[in-house]
Amino acid sequence: MSEKKSIVIVDDHSLLVSGLCLLLNSENDMEVVGQADSAEKALSLIEKLQPAVVLLDITIHDTSGLDLLPQIIEQTVNTKVIMMTMHEDQQYLEKAFANGASGYVLKKGLDVDLLYAIRSVCRGEMYVQPSMLKTYIVGSEKEANKNEQTDSNSLLWNALSTREQEVVLGVAQGYTSKEIAKKYFLSEKTVSTYRSRAMTKLGFETRAELVEFIIGRGLL
Repeated sequence: MSEKKSIVIVDDHSLLVSGLCLLLNSENDMEVVGQADSAEKALSLIEKLQPAVVLLDITIHDTSGLDLLPQIIEQTVNTKVIMMTMHEDQQYLEKAFANGASGYVLKKGLDVDLLYAIRSVCRGEMYVQPSMLKTYIVGSEKEANKNEQTDSNSLLWNALSTREQEVVLGVAQGYTSKEIAKKYFLSEKTVSTYRSRAMTKLGFETRAELVEFIIGRGLL
């Protein structure tokens, strides 16, 4: 028998979490090894346990799951993150995958769909709730009919997490990593990580390219 997939649930709705534990622990190949209802607890628990899968609510009382997602990715090695949400919104979906999510499921489908999603991401696949996949495709087709360059730049910028946007704006304005770190209460290493990820997502190699992009969008 193969090793069970270890799962951590990050959600502040106790009834939902209880239901998920019953569902997942009844499966022969899954086991809930931890629960967290806040960002601080989640990061500490996930770093310690290094689970196979994290089920992360997009809306947590003390933070946004979308902002917490990159931090989880940063401190884990092989952990896959599946976002759980009530929001059937294309922007949430796009940002979730841009921030490193492996799956996206709606809370109204937290049964068979969730089980399939967990098994899919553990195989190295991406999973999108079927109804949301249609929304994503239709939305992408609509965007393609607009001005190509403008839309491309907008999608690139929106693909960055809030923290990545803050860091690259600071870089474009000429602030050092130390100054940016102090402003946002981060370590210089974390600032460098955000900067590197943002530059990779934007497809830039130099600060000059970044500055031109930022100015072109009227962000300075």
